[in-house]
Amino acid sequence: CQTLWDEMNNWVVEKPVPLKFIQAITETYEQGPGDDFYANSPVNYVKLDALPQASSGDWSPIIDAMKRGDYFWTSGEVLISGYAVQGAGSKRTIAADIEWTFPLEFVEVVWGDGVKTERQIISATDLPPFGRKRFEIPFDTTGKKWVRFAAWDTAGNGAMVQPVRVSGSTA
Repeated sequence: CQTLWDEMNNWVVEKPVPLKFIQAITETYEQGPGDDFYANSPVNYVKLDALPQASSGDWSPIIDAMKRGDYFWTSGEVLISGYAVQGAGSKRTIAADIEWTFPLEFVEVVWGDGVKTERQIISATDLPPFGRKRFEIPFDTTGKKWVRFAAWDTAGNGAMVQPVRVSGSTA
């Protein structure tokens, strides 16, 4: 679904509507003995200042954070504890704090210009298992409309942040 997700963001980036976000879902139609539902289901990690009190019945902080895209999707073995597009103008930095279980394979910066999607893949095969690292990746926004970040391990597990609009210089 990532290819379609990126394409859809190119379709809407020039419109006065939010970018498209991806949510972790699991659909189970039948389960057999030994099926591990929780271990094989992706999840959303939502960024909140504080957990809502269950007794209040007010889940709006979670809903509002998800509407803003303040969450990341993960299979669980790769976590993104911090993420930001830093700087101003066309010279920015993608900053991401990553933790992983299996050896990390690569991280990627994915962007769209409203028509096509491109990516920069950065190998991480030199990093050991059970690691943690802050990535700071220079990013030129010239001609770009949106950007997102993802990290993937050697077993195909990953984590992805939601796309954000960037105002790239057309010069």
